[in-house]
Amino acid sequence: MSEASYELGVVCVNGQPGQPDAFMARLALLLLASSVQPPKAVLLIRDSDGDSRRRLGLEQARDDRRWPFPIIIGVAEPKRECWALTGFDPKNPEETARLQASERRLSFHPVRDAHRLDAREHGAKNDAKVALEELTRGDKERERACLEDTSLSSLAARGGNTGLTEYLKEIRERLVPVLSGHSQGP
Repeated sequence: MSEASYELGVVCVNGQPGQPDAFMARLALLLLASSVQPPKAVLLIRDSDGDSRRRLGLEQARDDRRWPFPIIIGVAEPKRECWALTGFDPKNPEETARLQASERRLSFHPVRDAHRLDAREHGAKNDAKVALEELTRGDKERERACLEDTSLSSLAARGGNTGLTEYLKEIRERLVPVLSGHSQGP
């Protein structure tokens, strides 16, 4: 357990200033922990938007105390669309052509190098939302299939720079034991 102080929304944990998202995550965790029926687990998932301190802030909130549930952190680098892109495998010649066109437009492979899609402006050349839209044609079911139909080993292998590999590891280590009934506690 750590020493924490809270002033004007700023979190200090073990004498360190709170990083982005630490305060709001801690408030959410306190609310969940004090509920009549606390959840069996909590997933804190967010885009980094290019700010690595966001993961640190969520970790500060998780490490603030012993919570009555495991907390799984997922931070998409830089956007959640990059996670879906890592799972895109062309299913037909048309999708293969779209992937090749996207690669030519970007000058890099949008599946292998999804983390490079870091535009701050919507619609910019390297916007992850635009790349995903190009490949899936805006079909939400096709986007969902990128994550659900691709093997976990492929997602983990491709997702190292997008934060997906780390998230899958947290799922395996912190959530699977709870769901399988083999949890040793939070």
